[in-house]
Amino acid sequence: MNLIESSISESPLSVGARLRYWRKLSRLRLVDMAELINVSQGSLSDLENDKSLPSSGTLIGLCQKTELNICWLLTGEGRVTVKPNAEEKEVSVVQDFMDLSQDRDFRKTIAKVINIFKSGSVSQKAHIHGFLVGIDSEMS
Repeated sequence: MNLIESSISESPLSVGARLRYWRKLSRLRLVDMAELINVSQGSLSDLENDKSLPSSGTLIGLCQKTELNICWLLTGEGRVTVKPNAEEKEVSVVQDFMDLSQDRDFRKTIAKVINIFKSGSVSQKAHIHGFLVGIDSEMS
């Protein structure tokens, strides 16, 4: 299971698990992160193993030295980072799709688009592609 799948199906449930998830997503070793936010390696390990909760000083260090979204860390809601990285943007798109797929009209529209790309004419495919390119340029 890749990082994108695990973040959607197995979102970390505790503060410690979310902290560890973010650290691994950021490719930081425990010792490097501890040094970055000025806590001991043992304290950081205790946080990640839910043996303690982060102090205000630790939260301030995380805010000042990282892109970690403190609201997500504490509640599990919102984006993982303040500024999404490429992998997190992909997670967000997949999560948005999963949320939107609950809407019947959205599912019907997606089914039509898929059918056109599977068995539609070259002209139909070009129309959809042109529409998406046009909409994408308006959103930029």
